[in-house]
Amino acid sequence: MDRRLGILLAGALVALSCSELRKDLPAPVAPGVNVHDAAWSDPLNVPLNSGFHGRQLQAAQPAWNDQSCRVCHGGDYAGGTSGVACYRCHSAYPHSVKFSTATGRHQGYLRGTYFPLATCAECHGASYTGGPVVAISCEQSGCHVDAAGNAKSPETCNTCHGTFSAPANLTGLPLLLSAAPPGSVAGDTSTTSPGVGAHQKHLVTGTNGKLLKCQECHTVPNKWNDPGHIPSPATLAKVSAAGVVFRDTLANLVTGNGSLIPHPAFDPGTAKCSNTYCHGNWLLRKSSAPSIAQQVYKDTATVMVGAKASPSWTAGSSEGQCYSCHGLAPDKYTPVGHEDYALSACSICHGDVVDAGGKIFNRVKHMNGVIDLVSGFGGTRPMK
Repeated sequence: MDRRLGILLAGALVALSCSELRKDLPAPVAPGVNVHDAAWSDPLNVPLNSGFHGRQLQAAQPAWNDQSCRVCHGGDYAGGTSGVACYRCHSAYPHSVKFSTATGRHQGYLRGTYFPLATCAECHGASYTGGPVVAISCEQSGCHVDAAGNAKSPETCNTCHGTFSAPANLTGLPLLLSAAPPGSVAGDTSTTSPGVGAHQKHLVTGTNGKLLKCQECHTVPNKWNDPGHIPSPATLAKVSAAGVVFRDTLANLVTGNGSLIPHPAFDPGTAKCSNTYCHGNWLLRKSSAPSIAQQVYKDTATVMVGAKASPSWTAGSSEGQCYSCHGLAPDKYTPVGHEDYALSACSICHGDVVDAGGKIFNRVKHMNGVIDLVSGFGGTRPMK
């Protein structure tokens, strides 16, 4: 090739590429070589500053089309040829990159960054329905809405755990119940996951006792950003270990005329709870029972005690069998100190609670902190 022709072709290519590169960007600001003017990154008076890059992106066609930014800042916006990362100033945006690379996408990114809703509100507004920086609502179709399409705040409890599509107008106990896993904060739905476990069995679908409330085992925040609700990485392990607090008076029920104090606890390593009244940590003194009820104590027994079970939170219904809380074996359902009877005989004394087949038909009277006997055997009496 003629040397002069080669030089001409190279010059043409350079001229062509330069003519297409950043031709629509603001002129450099002396003395640097920046391609954006001062207004491009000026954080002051953002709503009125039409030169601010947030306003420029908002006005793009289509809105928030940031593909041209990748030319210099890289496909992942981590710096590219410019050496300047977009995330140096705002950690979440551009969403398209952060959400697509995170495990679990949008939800996964929020979990991984400890739910920075305050950062979301900076752009999308305090109510997340569009703000002065980003006039886009988070509460629109395909985003934060309930099953009927009604808008719901990202700050509601069941956004992060429980039933995401639950009705938007829930309050009080119905809201708390809708926030019970599954799914867990990590998105798990299997009961073998500690974040799911027996939540629904205790709170909603239980057949053996009263329905519990979240605050009976956890500290329930008044607002999503209450201290300690969403832990930082430094405190996550501590919160996980102390997350179950057993404020429930039933789990802590003192029996045996004050001689047995349960001291319930949960071990996150084994996913087991222990020393709870509701799983058999109780004691009854024969001397405190009505004379007719004393007849069910074995001849030499002065007390009757529960089985003091330590059920696994993730092992399923097998952990809640009758004998596990007040028995000795699968075929022995009577507590230690109680005369041995078949399961079908329980209804003779406890007919207001269990039927002739041994099935609990009145769970309100089971594991309720008192002894429910039919009137002919002394009626309802305290756990003494």
